[in-house]
Amino acid sequence: MQAHEMFSRMSPALGLTITGWLRDTERNVYRSAIGSLAAQKKLRPVFVTKKAAVEQCTWLVEQLKLRGNEAVGENLLQIWLMKGRSGMLAEFLNALGVPHDGNGGVDGDLPPALDAAKVKAGAEAILAKFPAEECGVYLHLFQLQQPGGWQAITDVIAADTRLQLGA
Repeated sequence: MQAHEMFSRMSPALGLTITGWLRDTERNVYRSAIGSLAAQKKLRPVFVTKKAAVEQCTWLVEQLKLRGNEAVGENLLQIWLMKGRSGMLAEFLNALGVPHDGNGGVDGDLPPALDAAKVKAGAEAILAKFPAEECGVYLHLFQLQQPGGWQAITDVIAADTRLQLGA
C-alpha cells in the first residue's frame, strides 16, 4: 500500500494527529510540505498557512491522498514514525531481532526474509502498547522498505483486522 492510499484509508482523526504533530513538532518539515503542495496547486503557501490550524492540517491530509503527492506523503509518514513514534519502531525491531539504533533506525540492511512467528510477536507487542491504526500505518510503511515487502508482514496484516487501514 502506497502512502497516498494510507492517507486515503486512515481515519480523519489519525490524519489530523499526524499532520498536527508535524505542525507542532517539525515546523520546518511542515512548512516545506505546505509550500511544495501549495505550489503544485498554483497557490501561495500563505493561502494555506493563514487558515486555522485544523483547516491547515485538513488541507494537507487531502493533498496527501493524491497519487501525485506520494513522495511527500511517504516522507512525512517516515518522519512522524521515526521521530514521533520511535518507541513503536524499536519495539517491533526488537521482536524481529533486527539491530537498530534505539530510535527505530535500522543498523545495516534489513533481512531479505522475516520469520513469520517473530513478525506476529512483533505485531502483538506493538498492538499491546500503541493504537492499532498507528500500528497498521507503521507495518504498511515498513513494507515499502523492500520491493514487494515481506510475505510474513503481508500475512499478519491480512489476518488481523486491527492492522487493516479502512477496515
